[in-house]
Amino acid sequence: MIKNYLLIALRSLKKNKLHAFINIVGLAIGMTCFILIALFVQFELTYDTHNKKAKRIYRLAVDLEANNWAISAFPLGSLLKDNFPEVEGYTRFRPIEVFIQNSSSPTLIKNKEKVFYADSSIFDVMDIALVKGDPKLALANINSMVLTEEKARTYFGNEEPIGKTLTMLSDKREYIITGIFKALPSNSHVHMDMMASSDNFEPMRAGSPNGWTYLTNHYTYLILPPNFDYVSFEKKISVFLDKYQERKPEDPVNVIRLQPLTTIHLQSNRGLEIEANGSMTTVYTLSSIAFFILVIACINFMNLTTAQSLKRAKEVGIRKVVGSKRNQLVFQFLSESVVISILALLISVFLLILVVPHFNDLSGKQISINPIDNPIMVLLFVLITLFVGLIAGVYPAFFLSGFDPVVVLKGKFVGNLKGQLLRKGLVVFQFAIAFVIMVGTYVVYFQLDFMLNKNMGFDREQVLVITLPKDSIGDITVKNELSRLTSVQSVTRFNEIPGKMVRTSGFWYEGVKDNTPENLYNFSGDEDLLATLGMKMKAGSFFRVDSKQRAKEFIINETAVKHFGWKPEEAVGKLMDFGDRSAEPGKVIGVIEDFHFKHLHDAINPLVMFLEPNYEGKFMAVKLKSGDMKNKVVDIERAWKSIVPQHEFEYQFLDESFDRLFDQEKKLGQLFTVFALLAIFISCLGLFGLASFTMEQSRKSVAVRKVLGASVPAIVFMMSKDFLKLVVIGMLLASPIAYFATDKWLQGFAYNVGFAWIVFLYAAAMSVAVAFITVSYHCLIAATSNPVNSLKEV
Repeated sequence: MIKNYLLIALRSLKKNKLHAFINIVGLAIGMTCFILIALFVQFELTYDTHNKKAKRIYRLAVDLEANNWAISAFPLGSLLKDNFPEVEGYTRFRPIEVFIQNSSSPTLIKNKEKVFYADSSIFDVMDIALVKGDPKLALANINSMVLTEEKARTYFGNEEPIGKTLTMLSDKREYIITGIFKALPSNSHVHMDMMASSDNFEPMRAGSPNGWTYLTNHYTYLILPPNFDYVSFEKKISVFLDKYQERKPEDPVNVIRLQPLTTIHLQSNRGLEIEANGSMTTVYTLSSIAFFILVIACINFMNLTTAQSLKRAKEVGIRKVVGSKRNQLVFQFLSESVVISILALLISVFLLILVVPHFNDLSGKQISINPIDNPIMVLLFVLITLFVGLIAGVYPAFFLSGFDPVVVLKGKFVGNLKGQLLRKGLVVFQFAIAFVIMVGTYVVYFQLDFMLNKNMGFDREQVLVITLPKDSIGDITVKNELSRLTSVQSVTRFNEIPGKMVRTSGFWYEGVKDNTPENLYNFSGDEDLLATLGMKMKAGSFFRVDSKQRAKEFIINETAVKHFGWKPEEAVGKLMDFGDRSAEPGKVIGVIEDFHFKHLHDAINPLVMFLEPNYEGKFMAVKLKSGDMKNKVVDIERAWKSIVPQHEFEYQFLDESFDRLFDQEKKLGQLFTVFALLAIFISCLGLFGLASFTMEQSRKSVAVRKVLGASVPAIVFMMSKDFLKLVVIGMLLASPIAYFATDKWLQGFAYNVGFAWIVFLYAAAMSVAVAFITVSYHCLIAATSNPVNSLKEV
């Protein structure tokens, strides 16, 4: 019986090659999109789950007045372990970027690497598998280092790496290789290739006087009991820390946060994150797109199958006359649907093999479709085949099996109004979905363009940023030498790159609440900052070259003036100081116009600028004159090497550095574009099916009109307008949804492009144009066909 159903199904597909091809291709594309996004969502939701203790690991974080940070003080983990039995273990690490060199190699190997200073307990907390070395000893001693297998091959080739040394050029210290570990999986919120003993970083040592005050990018993880009430515990340790530090009632209290390890990637958006995190909004959005694209593909199948109803009506009538029951006919048509679904799946698997590598490059993920690496793939293939086969085929099966054999065999079957309304409604639904996706795509690109071209309050064009070494190189000498180059307009030094500033400190100022210092963003740049980056003063003056008041003169931004409750004209001359007020506080000497010193996701905060004593910056910005940038960079590198040949010349262009801040938005826009194009393409297949169905029923009326003298353009217009009405109705119904969804997304940016009605016009124009091209194919065939042939048919 089943064999007979399958033979009939294959025979039917062979008989209707065009519609079968469109059905299979449409479903294959829809299934490919769904599986691809489903795997992406699976990848995002399984971050850090490779750790056996994942549900028991928490990252310590801290909330301050200026921002919420992903970091914590170095001694905190040990302090909590000693005072709370709930803390079963802890580990810490701090990443730095430094040049690593293997001087013993026949050919000198030197690379810029991200090295993590880490506690030896990292192997107890995180699942980092050592393939060589003892996890208890690998990082236990000073000057020890462990590498991934790939890094070991990079520096030592096929030689045995254990016992050999690598040199960290920042301090010329040699590190002994004590272990080789497997690289962390790509769905980990942190990726380490090289780890050095935490004893090599002084603030991480037990009893270090700098442990509590050294606040940069360093991270602490705790192991807590299963099913632990971490929210209550974080309040408990915050109160404990207040008592331990003997904070006074007027001092700001500690606010310690505990972040479950598996929530960091999608739910943490704090300052100084280790790596760029994902977004739960993106997961929800792409999940919705995947579902609706699959629904669009299923709707296509319904429309294209019912479009053939006239051709199959007599088949159904004859089979009913000879005794076939309706349930048998339903099973027959469902079996055809499942066969098409299986064929579509086979094509989908082939498409996935082709597109997954490109999708990984586009999204920055490492999705696998190998059932061995990802067993859920098999289950996903089975479920989606059954879902598509049954859901897409159930309506056509009941529709076709319900024909009245008497009416059909008399040749009076012309379809029914209810079926026509349903098919038109489905097309409206399809284009409504496609319209929402297209509007979302345009909004993402409009916002991205807005951010890339927004006036940041400083000049980032033709500005070369050089990274200065950690040790003293006499950077004022380097600055003076570079300033003499004919290709250089001006040079400045600063401690953080504008657009990425994160440093905060406590400041006292006139009128501060309870006379208690407030934690504020701060920035130190030298006296040539304005000339190099084109910032502008609102009031007062900038720092002078001959100033003797370093760290006693302050410049604040406009937002700080408002925050302090001052009037712009009275801000200059106000008293201000680092930390608590000293006997001789400093003063504000100027107000600078607001500039974006953080990501555009964030609003401009109060900012304090000052000159540090014995100033040596972390970065040097060189404003270049117009002309050949490549040769100018060569000139600067040559000058650098003549002054400090012992240090590498590291540089980046400020505009390129700024653009990289929006990599996530760029990837999202590219993904939206791909899926929007596929959604509109699949929707057009549905429209193609409805047009085919309508032309099948209207061929005689078209023939009569042609006989009466109607022109081809008139017929095409007459028949197309009914389909275009469906597209317009879909867009009108979708517009409020598209507006609400995009507005919600834009609210995630402190500065956004706002409501741009033009995106609706663009999306509408594209929808109508593509729909007209799709429909006009059938309309032209009907309008140019010989009316005699149509009128001869009974």
